[in-house]
Amino acid sequence: METTSPFGMQEKGAGATTAEYLGVRLPTDYGDPVREYRAVRGGVGLIDLSFRGLLELRGGERLRWLNGQITNDAKTLRAGEGVLAAALTAKGHILSDLAVYGLEASVWIDLNRDRAPAVQAAFERHIIADDVAVADVSDRYARLMVAGPEAARLLAETAGSEVADLPAWHHREARIGGVPVRVIASTWLSLPGFEVVAPAEAAGQTWRALLDSGRAAGIRPVGTTALEWLRVEAGRPWFGVDFDEQSLLLESLARDHVSFTKGCYIGQEVVTRAEHQGHLNKRLCGLFVTGETVPTRGATIISGDRKVGVVTSAVRSLAMGRVIALGVLRRECWDSGTKVQVDIDGRRLDAEVTVLPFVSA
Repeated sequence: METTSPFGMQEKGAGATTAEYLGVRLPTDYGDPVREYRAVRGGVGLIDLSFRGLLELRGGERLRWLNGQITNDAKTLRAGEGVLAAALTAKGHILSDLAVYGLEASVWIDLNRDRAPAVQAAFERHIIADDVAVADVSDRYARLMVAGPEAARLLAETAGSEVADLPAWHHREARIGGVPVRVIASTWLSLPGFEVVAPAEAAGQTWRALLDSGRAAGIRPVGTTALEWLRVEAGRPWFGVDFDEQSLLLESLARDHVSFTKGCYIGQEVVTRAEHQGHLNKRLCGLFVTGETVPTRGATIISGDRKVGVVTSAVRSLAMGRVIALGVLRRECWDSGTKVQVDIDGRRLDAEVTVLPFVSA
């Protein structure tokens, strides 16, 4: 069933056109996605993150237990700290990519909302006699991102300079417009950014406070059309779009999602073998595509007469003035500068492999 955003009333009032995005009805745009995109690139934008969900872990053994479930090191995670990670199956396939945040009496697991049930079920199967409890608390919170070169200044003015200076994935409590929130320093878009997690019942108040405070910086609400342009430029893959339950971690996610020195965790053997023995046949890569045609998801990537991959996401980049794509490629095509072609209904477009991200701050 499609989920609605807690900011729906405010977004409708701002002139949003809506559609389903990763299982949630969200604004596609507010009338001018190009201006929304430029607000993020040149100033600051406000993005609805209601497609993200939260699992909460409680109990005295939560960190020890969690460390055996995820790919990154969480055993010493302190309140206010965060790391990227993934949850895997025993065969090393990705259940979900994650951001993990330490709080005083709990841990938050940040993931796509539609992945929360699968990850919660997997976690609960591995709680035997451990002092750990897992709950889906997604509906308790409203999620926004403030992103762009003016984001830090805006957060400093609204929530305090100590918030604006947070390292990536670290977080702290603050107040915005009188609402108690948690602010997380985020680099999802390879831009200065902060996620604001507010009580769901204060969604409208938080939305209005951020827009009112950001008027001098030219803040604009930003829909998913501009978000797609930004996240592909950042080389940021989405679960269910660029990878899925059949994907391996090192095929799809950056190395900052995994620790190669921590103790055992579910799926570790497959990750270790891929890292140390080179057992990896395909990987997510970037592509420059010639011409103005934007390939559809699933378009075949060809080298000579051989299929060597598929396109997973593609946009026309406003920053680069050209078509770019994310695609899963066989290992013989990983080197930057490798020439390939993208097949679109029998018409072949020349393309070139490149490193990710395409664009960063």
